[in-house]
Amino acid sequence: MVAPTKPREQRPDRVPVGGPRDILTVANKDPNYVYRWVNDIPGRLEQFQKAGYEFVEDNLKVGQPTVDKATRLGTATTLVRGTATLVLMRILREWYDEDQAAKQLALDELEDSMREGKGGEYGKVSITTRK
Repeated sequence: MVAPTKPREQRPDRVPVGGPRDILTVANKDPNYVYRWVNDIPGRLEQFQKAGYEFVEDNLKVGQPTVDKATRLGTATTLVRGTATLVLMRILREWYDEDQAAKQLALDELEDSMREGKGGEYGKVSITTRK
């Protein structure tokens, strides 16, 4: 006898056995923050903390269900991938945007210097941006 099938909206999402798994996506993130997985190697987490990042201590759903799903290390959300341990960190969106603007300003200045032909006349440079 075949068991009756549940209506589609009541069935859990199905992931094919050989299909890719979305293991690093974080659901229900706070829109005021930008999230990032950081590799736990000596000095790296401290570097991010000095830049304004904090450990994510919220109980967020990470990725699709797998055997090696995200766990908690103390209060931080972590994920082990092979020999690496990843730690979920976040920074205020305002600070992240400021950092990105500073990086873009440095790139714009470099591109402007190329357009002006500083450093010698050995050819012509044409730069287009997607702004």
